[in-house]
Amino acid sequence: MRQSHLSFITQMHANADVMATMGGTRDAAASRLYLAQNVAHWLDHGYGMYVLQTREHGALAGRAGLKFTLTDEGGAIELAYAFEPDCWGRGYAVEIATALVGLGFRLLPVDTLCAVAIRSNAASRRVLEKIGMRLLGDVEAATDNANANANANANANNANNANNANAKPDSNAKVRYEIHRGQWRDQQDVADANTALPSR
Repeated sequence: MRQSHLSFITQMHANADVMATMGGTRDAAASRLYLAQNVAHWLDHGYGMYVLQTREHGALAGRAGLKFTLTDEGGAIELAYAFEPDCWGRGYAVEIATALVGLGFRLLPVDTLCAVAIRSNAASRRVLEKIGMRLLGDVEAATDNANANANANANANNANNANNANAKPDSNAKVRYEIHRGQWRDQQDVADANTALPSR
């Protein structure tokens, strides 16, 4: 993710369908802050978010990557992804989530990777379960708020805040998933074994 991606990120953040499970749309100031934070994340950690393109035409499709985050247990590496609506239903989420898990365990000295989804977002939760992640439970509000502080100033201008003021308290409740290195290795062993099977 680079400064040159600002226009695309701003476009994604303005799309109500894309942002429906990510706290609502964000204005241009929030998009600039988001991009700056992610560029800084790459410099600080050596990994971060990517802007994705389709193989077929090279069209910009979404954003995804690995990011350092805070959990109840301390620091953690979280995978995240979001796609343009035209790219939904094509298997891209499973493909990129699988790739990110492999990237994380191959390149980073961590034993666990995590992900967060809106509890009611069945599609995203299916993706995480399909790649072998295990449900841990609800994300504590205090932890979620700590991770949101970095965007607090920009999100203050979020027009959707007013629209969401009367939403049910649990409408945006989040759940956390994780996968351990050993589980991932077992999955790789099974995949390798299936690949090695002779065809009939």
